[in-house]
Amino acid sequence: MRSIRRPLAVLLLGTVLALPLQAAAGPVESRLAEELLASLGPSVPADAQVAVTLGRPFDGRLDAVRDINLDPRTGTFQARILSDGRIVELNGRAEVEVAMPVPVRRIRPGEIIEAADLTTVRLSLDRAGSGFISSADALIGLSPRRQMPAGRLIQVGSVGAPIVVQRNRPVTLVYEDGALVLAARGRALQEGGVGDVVRVMNIASSTIVTGTVTGAETVSVNGPRIPQRP
Repeated sequence: MRSIRRPLAVLLLGTVLALPLQAAAGPVESRLAEELLASLGPSVPADAQVAVTLGRPFDGRLDAVRDINLDPRTGTFQARILSDGRIVELNGRAEVEVAMPVPVRRIRPGEIIEAADLTTVRLSLDRAGSGFISSADALIGLSPRRQMPAGRLIQVGSVGAPIVVQRNRPVTLVYEDGALVLAARGRALQEGGVGDVVRVMNIASSTIVTGTVTGAETVSVNGPRIPQRP
């Protein structure tokens, strides 16, 4: 249990209304929702909402919130408010909801994710989980590493830079050592996008080197190179 403070947007399911913070309805529920959501701090996205259901209705005036405590394991809370000079104890349940991106269609490996490929769904925070990507902007321009079904949450690590080097396909090896720049033909032993580190066989010497994908069918190797037999 912990005491909490901070205003944010709220979703008042307990009053059968979905209203912004400044809406002139359900002042007690609105204030409780603000305080409850604050307990989660900066780990919760700015557009998070909290669904509040009071254990019993309260129509009195709210003068101040003395304290409020949330049990994040069960979603239950207890609050003490000041109303017309007296302390009133309230309790209920709260469920935090966040917007999560999901594909609107099946996206295959190699395709580039665009804004039109995504929509958002609202889920409780415990269902969303930390293992899924929470920002649509973070997905645009990337490519799936495996097929992404429509309507499913997107796991962290399941997307990356578009594949521009294909396994077992020819690539240009660019050797850089100070001012010296050399190019050679190679065969990629791994696929990768720009910025990925992959292994490539130098076709002329049959040695294997490790380099960074810098563009379409191009792998850069910096500094001294230690040949390895395949």
